[in-house]
Amino acid sequence: MSLNDAVTVTITDLTDKGDGIGQLDGRTLYVSGALPGEQVQVRLHGVKPKYAQGELLAVLTPSVERVANFCRHDECGGCQIGILDYAAQLRLKRQRVQQALAAKGLSAEVAACLGMDEPYAYRNKALYAVQATANGAELGFFRKQSHDLVRCDDCGIQPALTAELVATVRDWLQAHDIAGYDEAAHSGTLRYLMLRDGRLSGQWQLVLVTLGEALPEVDDLLARLARFPQLHSVVQNINPQRGNRILGFSNRVLHGEEGIHDTLCGLDFYLTPLAFYQINPPQTAVLYQQALAACGLGGDETVFDIYCGIGTISLCLARQARRVVGIELVPEAIDAARANAERNGLDNTEFHAGAAEAVVPALYAAGYRADVVVVDPPRKGCERVVLETMLQMAPRTLVYVSCDPDSLARDLVYLTAHGYGLESVQPVDMFPHTLHVESVACLRRLG
Repeated sequence: MSLNDAVTVTITDLTDKGDGIGQLDGRTLYVSGALPGEQVQVRLHGVKPKYAQGELLAVLTPSVERVANFCRHDECGGCQIGILDYAAQLRLKRQRVQQALAAKGLSAEVAACLGMDEPYAYRNKALYAVQATANGAELGFFRKQSHDLVRCDDCGIQPALTAELVATVRDWLQAHDIAGYDEAAHSGTLRYLMLRDGRLSGQWQLVLVTLGEALPEVDDLLARLARFPQLHSVVQNINPQRGNRILGFSNRVLHGEEGIHDTLCGLDFYLTPLAFYQINPPQTAVLYQQALAACGLGGDETVFDIYCGIGTISLCLARQARRVVGIELVPEAIDAARANAERNGLDNTEFHAGAAEAVVPALYAAGYRADVVVVDPPRKGCERVVLETMLQMAPRTLVYVSCDPDSLARDLVYLTAHGYGLESVQPVDMFPHTLHVESVACLRRLG
């Protein structure tokens, strides 16, 4: 097996990045764009002692589940499984959750993954990198496993207006020779363009992430953007730091307000540039409905919402519970959660800023108890001290909302070993055409 060899291999599985997996001469072979069950021809471009990588040359025997890619920009790597039939995508996501649980020795029925009727143009947020090129500033997404820019205005999972706004900003940049960001030199003017739309409100936000405070020819940009009445917010966000952090902490309103409104589950939320908000509104409603159903609230419960963000789940819970206590690391998110509660007339909530591993034990020590606990942690899952304190509170119900099957399975092992039974696991497809899957796991206290 040598570099640039053309070989034939049968694909048996997919990695969590969407690459096909095959075996060849005792090595695992990874092939982007290949599906399980396919026989493919591959040119080797990376050969190591235990594995190799290959470029897909031809699909000799296609999978019956292969479809034409709905987006012509497959090189961007964002939609890892856009070539897989959507029903097959949902089966695959359920299988990913099943495999993660089984690998940890957990036996639970995993329901069919809840998908979308129309899994396109679903994202309410787009983030375009801006780079300096020989032809001026360019906007796009990063190619898979690189910082090479791929221009793809007409992204198939973004609403149509995105392309017009991106083109307008590009024309403005190039008309005035405004510099894109040079990562190596840490120089330039514009680093990112972020777009967000309130799916039900119809309001849009445009955020220009700059390296410094200077933003030349901004009046001309605003004049060009004036033809879009949907733009309720144009903001300059300043991020002077090196590294991969996208947004800085300083905002300057250029037009309209600092944020936009959106309606989710019948509640009004105000979204500033730094606010975390799920990117698929219809499926977020599905996810929250599953979480609420798992809670089994009767109206007299105290509920803890750990990792509450700007209070989206908390406020849904507050309409059905006696009291909701939210905990979130980011102080700005807690400020937003309190404002959102007031905006929606929900006075049975309280929110605490700080790391969950510090705040939850402190609240328990202060006498707080919960009948129901909802956790929606980051990808790494819950810190052990958070799980331990949840167990000390002994709520009748634990609802674990997860964006990673592996960390979910790890934490469920601990909880089921300490007095809780795993009652149900419901996957929800929040990110069609990718391998990401959200799950809602419901646990009940035994005895």
